[in-house]
Parts: sequence; structure tokens; C-alpha cells
Amino acid sequence: MLGEKQFISLLEKLDEGVIITSSEYDIMYANEIATTYFGEKIVGKPIYNLIRNSEVIDAINELQEINISFPYASSIGKHNLQLHYYQKHENPGIIVINDRTEEEKFQNIRRDLIANVSHELRSPLTSITGFIETLQNEDVSKDQRSHFLTIMQEESNRMNRIISDLLSLSKIEIDMYKELVDEVNIIDQINTAKNALEHRASESGKMINVTIKGDIPRIKGDADQIVEVFHNLFDNAIKYSNDGSTIVATIDLHSVDTQEYIRATIANDGAGINEEHLPRLTERFYRVDKARSRDIGGTGLGLAIVKHILIRHNANMEITSKINGKTKFIISFPRR
Repeated sequence: MLGEKQFISLLEKLDEGVIITSSEYDIMYANEIATTYFGEKIVGKPIYNLIRNSEVIDAINELQEINISFPYASSIGKHNLQLHYYQKHENPGIIVINDRTEEEKFQNIRRDLIANVSHELRSPLTSITGFIETLQNEDVSKDQRSHFLTIMQEESNRMNRIISDLLSLSKIEIDMYKELVDEVNIIDQINTAKNALEHRASESGKMINVTIKGDIPRIKGDADQIVEVFHNLFDNAIKYSNDGSTIVATIDLHSVDTQEYIRATIANDGAGINEEHLPRLTERFYRVDKARSRDIGGTGLGLAIVKHILIRHNANMEITSKINGKTKFIISFPRR
């Protein structure tokens, strides 16, 4: 059997908070996780002073087993705690505490995502359904029929882009914790993205110019994902830059304190973005101008994809913009 020291050592290694109470409901023991929520000086205090939840107190008084979730504000922030209490007869009571804060955040994000996806797909579906009903009317002229079919094709393409970006985002999230082992040349990746989009840029008289400053080292990364970062940023710049302008990409090295970074800056001249929108640009489905974004084929997911790829690569992004001026996306990859 386990001795007392071994038992205490085992409790201290648990990821859950554990509190043991006496038959008089005083706290006899609390492991380190429990003290992070309720404070270090809780041993010897009545459990009633600690957890002021009526359901828990009633269960303790009646020696009932209870499993309950409730909000709790501690010195380190607000938590959503799940508490399981068990006490039988005159034996010590055991309280096991799980922090469900992150799980609740994830569930909220999931609910918001489902709601946003439903909204984004419902709009083109409603449009297509409406045109189908109209086309079933024999009075529709040939020109009207052609016009309606063109709109239906555009709405179908829009749905396809949304689904494609959602699948891409889902794959990135699945790969988030996979180790990055490949040696990646960022210059190759940015040029791959540039070559893929040069023709589309030229259709509106725009150019993409890439400048390399210095000897840029390789990094550990996912080559395809880094291409996707630059592809999305170039694509964004093409959509929102002035006709006939040049999109400028610069790669160089810079240092912050003792950490050296590979910095990639994508800059374009256009209408610009109000400062209030900048912090939200990487949110799923966030658009500054929804109508314009849809007209030019935006899904509202491109920058969210960029953000998640950069998180996986331990990189960061800064966005600056001036109205009727230059917008810059500045990415910093930590050098090994």
C-alpha cells in the first residue's frame, strides 16, 4: 500500500486540483493545483469559506455526491471550474477540481464558427435557390436566363472558395502540434507564391516585386504552409491595391534584444484600413467592407489561415495601414 508521503506525492503530480476535508468540513490538505485557484493559506479553513456555491454547500451538509460546474474568480483570473465532491459518513471528504476555462473558450469558438459558416453558406444557397425557382418560370427570356445562370455560377464558386478555405484551415489546426523538421528556404516560398499570382496581378496592371536584403538563412518549417502565407498576402494585396501599382515584398534580417528574425514585409498602396479594424483582421470571416470583399472573391478566411500558420511556426505578424496610403503586413520568423 502507498504510504502517506507517496500518496501526497501522487496527488501533487495530478493535473486536477484536489482538496481533502475533515469530517468537520475543515480543509486538511490541498495540492498545488488547488492552491493556484484558492490561495496557499487555505489549509485549516472551513470549506464553506472557500466555495460559496449553494449547491455545493447543500451537498456537503447532506453528505451527497455532487458534480457541478461554476464560475470562480481567483487572484490569477476568472475560471470555469468543474467540481466533484464525495464524502461518506464520518470519513474525510474529497473534492476534485478541473479547470474547464479553455474547454469553454474552445466550445464558444466552435459555436461561433458554426454560426458564421452557416451564415456565409446560407446567403449564396438562398440566392441560387431563388434563381432556380425563377428559371422554372417559362416566361423568362433567353437573356435573363443567361444572366441568372451567370450569377448562380458566381455564387457556386463563392461557396466552393469558402469550403476550400475552411478545409485548409482545418488541416492547419490538425497539423498545429506536429514537429517542424524540414529546412525551408523562405526565398523559394515567396517566389513560388509570386509566380503563381503574377498573371492575375498583371490583369489590372499591377506588378509584384520581391527584394532580398542580405544572406537569408533557412528555417525549420512547412514549405507548403509558408507558400500559403505569402500566397494569401499577395492575393490580399492584389485585391485591395490601386490599379497599376506595384506590390513590394522585402525579406531581410532584424534583431529584437538578443533574438534574430527573418522579416518579410508585403506592402501595397490602396484605400487603406482604419486603425480600429487592424486588430480584428485575422478573425475568421471578419471583413472591413463585406460587400466589396464578396465582389472581389474574398472569403474572410485568408488572414485567419495566415495567423494559424504563423502560430505553428512561432512567428508573428504586425499590420500597419494609412488611409489612402500604404498597407504593410510584416512577418517575423525567429531564426534558429
